[in-house]
Amino acid sequence: MLYAKPKKEALAIHERAVSKYNVQYQEMEKLGSQLYERRQDSITLIHEIELLVNSIANRPKEFEKKISDIQTAREKFRGTEAYAAEAMEAAVKSGAAVAAGVAGGAAVASMAPTAAMWVATTFGTASTGTAISSLTGAAATKAALAWLGGGAIAKGGLGIAGGKALLALAGPIGWGITGVTTVASVAMLGHKNKQIADAAIAEAKKITIAGAALKEASTKIQYLMDETVMLMDALRDMAQANRVLKGANYLELSEDQQYRLGTMVNNTLTLAELLNKTI
Repeated sequence: MLYAKPKKEALAIHERAVSKYNVQYQEMEKLGSQLYERRQDSITLIHEIELLVNSIANRPKEFEKKISDIQTAREKFRGTEAYAAEAMEAAVKSGAAVAAGVAGGAAVASMAPTAAMWVATTFGTASTGTAISSLTGAAATKAALAWLGGGAIAKGGLGIAGGKALLALAGPIGWGITGVTTVASVAMLGHKNKQIADAAIAEAKKITIAGAALKEASTKIQYLMDETVMLMDALRDMAQANRVLKGANYLELSEDQQYRLGTMVNNTLTLAELLNKTI
């Protein structure tokens, strides 16, 4: 049969591209989840340090300002989590059919509870700044699906929608993995062999480019996690050393003790700001 061999080879190339993409995605998913866990640990540590600093009498006004900035950063992180939860809820309620006939509501409903959270806190939320909860009807559904489908991370070139269910939605990487595995092998069976081969190769190229974006994202996530963990470890040591100062009067502390407290506050603010750093 004409072009039978090229078709077979093209489909094999397509299959390998999808397989490699899935491996790269799983690595990014693992790192993203780990970063989110470390950030949760960071919030606990930050809160403990806040309590310690606030227990000290006559502390400098500079401390008050930095503690306020720390609280603002923490609230911003919690706001990002809330946005992700709203997006999931809106998408589930909509039940909208998107991308290759996949039901958006069903796809999102099947996600792990923290999937949208690590995506939102790693890549950011929609740039409009409009809370999904303030929208109604079709507007809320559109906003939710736009973010879940990759709008949250469309910063030029390819973006990455995290969570396997999210990949089933429309977005910068517009196909669900389930969809791309069947495009060449099933959806096009009615076409001529050459058309099938050409389409499979074209799709494989897109998937390969998307896989490269995933690999780059994984590298950036790893770097951000290393930065976070290193600062957390240092802060834990500082908090342990300064614990004896709980309830003290700042004016009665030695110069060395005051310096150690100041360093801890500065580093705590740095860690709080890292909570909202995206890639």
